[in-house]
Amino acid sequence: MKRLRNLGLSAALIALAGVAHANPGNRLGFNTSGLAQIAVSNPFIDKFKVSRGWITSCNYDWQNDKAIDPGCTKKTSFNTDESHKVKVDRFGWPMRLPTSGEAPIYTTISAIWDLGEFFTLGDYVVTYNGDADIKALGDIVVTNEQPGRIEFRLNSVKRKLRLHITRINPRNYIKNIRVIPKRFVNVASRQKFNPDYVNTIRPFNSIRFMPWQNTKDTTFTRWEQRTTPNHAFYNGNAGMPIETMVELSNLVNSDPWFSMPHLGDDTLMYRFAQTVKQKLKPGLKVYVENSNEIWNYMYPATHHATREGLKRWPRAYPKLNQGARNLKLALNYNALRTGQICDIWKRVFGNQKRRVVCVLSAYAGAPKMGEEALSCPLAGGGCHKKIDAYGVAPYFGDYIARIENRAQLRNWAKSGAQGMNNLFSEINRGNFIDDKIPGGAIPRAMKNRITPNVALAKKYGVKLVAYEGGQHLLRVDRPHVIYDEKIFELFSKANRDPRMIRSYQQYLNAWGRSGAGIMMHFNGISNIDNRNYFAMLERPENPNSAKYRALTNYLRGR
Repeated sequence: MKRLRNLGLSAALIALAGVAHANPGNRLGFNTSGLAQIAVSNPFIDKFKVSRGWITSCNYDWQNDKAIDPGCTKKTSFNTDESHKVKVDRFGWPMRLPTSGEAPIYTTISAIWDLGEFFTLGDYVVTYNGDADIKALGDIVVTNEQPGRIEFRLNSVKRKLRLHITRINPRNYIKNIRVIPKRFVNVASRQKFNPDYVNTIRPFNSIRFMPWQNTKDTTFTRWEQRTTPNHAFYNGNAGMPIETMVELSNLVNSDPWFSMPHLGDDTLMYRFAQTVKQKLKPGLKVYVENSNEIWNYMYPATHHATREGLKRWPRAYPKLNQGARNLKLALNYNALRTGQICDIWKRVFGNQKRRVVCVLSAYAGAPKMGEEALSCPLAGGGCHKKIDAYGVAPYFGDYIARIENRAQLRNWAKSGAQGMNNLFSEINRGNFIDDKIPGGAIPRAMKNRITPNVALAKKYGVKLVAYEGGQHLLRVDRPHVIYDEKIFELFSKANRDPRMIRSYQQYLNAWGRSGAGIMMHFNGISNIDNRNYFAMLERPENPNSAKYRALTNYLRGR
């Protein structure tokens, strides 16, 4: 901690780091925010790693309304959508730009950042190797510029920050670009992670890296496709480097939770496990899960599981309708594949296999799904014997936004402070919405999503854990899609409201009393707006939101 103090961190942040794992009886983790939000969560000192990747551009004469580069248009001048055509080395560094006679429309490329409201402003230093023409653009003032180095001051987030490359020498192409806040230049070579981010997440027992792994959308199949620490960007289809995720877990002394890619072959699983075993601190465990929510048809992994199940058991459940049959096939295949993945991991860890916690997950609101997966009749039965934990996502509050309650929500949204009072009264005490379960959102979550699953896990001799959890005011199931912006605004404001502390206290205490194991809050650090309000915190350098305070108080045992 001495080095962090020397970096000028406030006493409050340092004190916060001291709550790390203060009450081992109250175990909490969190899901990272997604790769699209990584510039907001700000985990790295080097901001180049979290830019959007290479964006291709062409030259257009706006004054005379005509193309300079062949094929360039007004619409495509800023982004020709040809990123896949950029000639890069195996780590993603651009080796050259197209010549005038080549097919691509683009003639220049840029690395671009989506600057959230709280993106770090101030002085930056850009360094790079190679021979190229590169300019920093945005709401900036360039203070120094020479080959291999640019210094600038970022004044605001009004315009996108970008590094624009107009020439590359193919014999000495540009690589090793770094974008470092000036205050961290002296420590960047020996410290990868933003100290503010490190201190903010330090209290938590575990980190679920599912969003950083791009689990929902990945086509990561073979080990050779992985992202390595030497890659230019960490936002590719294969997600974050394994080594980087393990390094962060070691630094904050938190168990990593990996959601293995659903298309990954056994060699990938083996090499992944090998890398984790070699690099993970001896005292830490590792949670291992097959993909994410293989019951939720929003995600490709569930469709894949259904197809694989159909190959293996083409005559199963002939009397069920197609939807119910497909789901049971997916659940059985997930149980089968989870067991196979667990076998690989535990074989790799050998006499340390107790450090591996294998998780099989299903939908919290339908314990029959968990029963099907844990018993896995199509896969030969007994799949629970190969796992250590049963995972659910026992969110609270989603019933409030059901379609039959929508008119009432619109009235609340129009009623200002009184409407917010009504919303929190329903969350904390109930009786505003007639759902035949008194007491509000927390008792409802207990009755429908926690108590039955605690019993199910006990029946099969495994521990109940929560792969996700927290508030879920928004309903995402198709019949209940919300279009009213005022309702979204009501929910986003509620997630910033201090009264959310009490709601979380009720919720976490109820979870703790149930006898269940660790809960992984969804999610970590991200922006909160009318479309995204699951984050516990909006910026790492100011850890003082209602949800974050409630979570860390719970970890302290308060």
